[in-house]
Amino acid sequence: MLHKVDFLPDELFRIVAVDKTNTHHVGTVFRSVYGEDFPVKDVYQPETLWKEIQARRLVSALAFDEKGQAAGYISMFKTAPNPRLWEAGNILVTPEYTHTNISSRLVHHYFDPAMCKMTDIDGIFNETVCCHFFTQVSAAKIGMIDCGLELDQLDGDSFKDGKSNKAGTARVSCVLYFWELTDPLEPEYVPIRYDTILRKIAGSLRPRILFPSTDALPTDGSTTLEEKYYAYAKTWKVAVPIIGSDWIEVVENILYKGRERRVISLQVTLNMACPHIGVAVDLLREKGFFFGGMAPRWFGTDGLLMQRLLESETEYEKTKLYKPFSRELLAFIRTDREAVRGI
Repeated sequence: MLHKVDFLPDELFRIVAVDKTNTHHVGTVFRSVYGEDFPVKDVYQPETLWKEIQARRLVSALAFDEKGQAAGYISMFKTAPNPRLWEAGNILVTPEYTHTNISSRLVHHYFDPAMCKMTDIDGIFNETVCCHFFTQVSAAKIGMIDCGLELDQLDGDSFKDGKSNKAGTARVSCVLYFWELTDPLEPEYVPIRYDTILRKIAGSLRPRILFPSTDALPTDGSTTLEEKYYAYAKTWKVAVPIIGSDWIEVVENILYKGRERRVISLQVTLNMACPHIGVAVDLLREKGFFFGGMAPRWFGTDGLLMQRLLESETEYEKTKLYKPFSRELLAFIRTDREAVRGI
């Protein structure tokens, strides 16, 4: 049964930026849903949050009801290699207001450039969960573009928001949505096998120059990596700004380390400025990696997301996707995943 949404008038609550005077309310919002169990402990630490805000690595807002009680929270933070990208996430509403429109108001407030006051920014991305439609619908209505699908990225048991946990899935996939705010400046390269799908994704973004990748791996130079390991989610994200002559050994080491860490979702994002990205992708596919999508402006230039699942079979029938192109992406990814199993 669908719950009735109460559309609260503006005077019944207010949205304000998080600052030194109200950071303690952030923990209040998270405790109302997660207790002390939210895996990113910074939300419970006012001093840490304020330092992140001062360092311009976090911008966030709180919603307060007419009694002055914290009712909701939303934030943007920096997680990509490109410091000019912001990730939108951590939208949360207290149980008392779950079935009101506060979450929608927070989203629309925060995607108003006059409100978030962010400058020198290439874009905003969001990883919207596929166990309910709300965040996908919100991203689509704002005008964000669905660019990728990260299979089984999150632990289904970790959701306690009154919506997501009803999906009953062991793992939760995410759609990568993107809102581009500046024009790409450099030419990029696409693996021939993914040319059509990548150009289709790029066609919904700002104009960019794409060439087929036909170069061999370089004979010298080392691969560089940037990584983010989320032990609580069993997810490991590896960004590759430079693909060197040691690429084969690097991939083997990533797989070894992934198994050692008992990772489930292993994601490798390659810089599309590399003219030899095609052969690098072929080597990944030989090791069981399959297509994930485009990560726009991940390095300043775009990234190509490849992924592999270790010890996980996706529950496709429980994956909820709002936009038709997201469903098209899933079909393509499923086909590519099956294809690499036969290599």
